[in-house]
Amino acid sequence: MNLKRIISFSFILFMFLFSVPFVSAAPSDSELNQYLQEIGWTKQELQDYLDFYEIPMDEFASIDELREFLGTPINEQNLQELLTKYHLSQKEMDDLLNHFGDSLGEYKFIEDLDSALDFYVNHDEYMADIESELNEIGITEEESEKFFNYLGQVEEKNKYQLDQMDLYDSLLEKFVGLDDTTDLTEEQQDELVQILTETIDTYEIKVQFKVNNQNISLKELLKMKDAPDNLYIGISSIAGEPLIDFTIPGSYFQTGETINQGEQMIHLGEISNEFIDHLHDEKYQNADNRYK
Repeated sequence: MNLKRIISFSFILFMFLFSVPFVSAAPSDSELNQYLQEIGWTKQELQDYLDFYEIPMDEFASIDELREFLGTPINEQNLQELLTKYHLSQKEMDDLLNHFGDSLGEYKFIEDLDSALDFYVNHDEYMADIESELNEIGITEEESEKFFNYLGQVEEKNKYQLDQMDLYDSLLEKFVGLDDTTDLTEEQQDELVQILTETIDTYEIKVQFKVNNQNISLKELLKMKDAPDNLYIGISSIAGEPLIDFTIPGSYFQTGETINQGEQMIHLGEISNEFIDHLHDEKYQNADNRYK
C-alpha cells in the first residue's frame, strides 16, 4: 500500500502531532494566605498554576515578586479594555475561546488571557481549516478540540516532546519517497513500525485499526497491497478515554486530491505545542524575563 496514504490518514492526527534560577526565601504563610484570599484561589490552585509554568514556589523571595509574576486579576474594566484591543465583543471572544476548546473561566489573570487571545486570533483561520479537513473524514469539531486539548496536556508534562518529534521526523525521511511499503524488507518494515509506534507513545495515545470490521496491526496494514474497503481508526488516551474515531472508505484512498489534503492536514499537536510555548514565553516576558 502507498506509504503516503497510510501516513497521511492513519497518523496525520498525531504526527504533528523551558529552566529557572532558585532563591532561598519565599513569602510567609500569612502573606500567602492573605493574597490567595484576595484573588479567590486555594494553595492547590496556585501550585497547579506554578507547575504549569515550571516555577517552584521558593523561587519567589516575596509576595510582591509572586504578584508580579502572576499578573493582574481579571475585572470588568480590564476585560473590556482587552476586548477593545482585539476588536471583539464578549460573545465573539467566547466563541473564539470555544473554537479552541477554551473558556474565560480558565483564566484568572488578564495578561494570560491576553496571551491566549493573541495566539487564538492569529491561528483561528488555520484551526478552522484544520477542522474542515478533518470533518471530511468524519471527525467532528468537538473531537478536534478535545484532541487539541489532550495534546496540550501531554506537552505540558513532557517538555522534550518537540525534540523527540524532530527525531522521528528525521528517521521517517528515508521512507517518505517510497511508493509501496510492501517493497520494504522485513527489517525495514520493522524499523518503520517502531518509528511510528514510538511516535504514538510520545503522544500518550492508543490507536486501533480495523479493516472491514476486523482488527489489524500496523505492520499488517503496511503490508497490504490493495486499499481496504474501509479503514477504521480509533484514537484514545493511554487511560482509555476516547478522543477521535473515524472510518475511511476505500474510494477515499484513490483520490489524488485527498492525498494532497492529507499531506497539508493539520498538525493539531503542532498548534498545541505552539500554544503552550507561547503562553510560557509571554508569561516570562511579562515578568521582565526574570524567570527565563
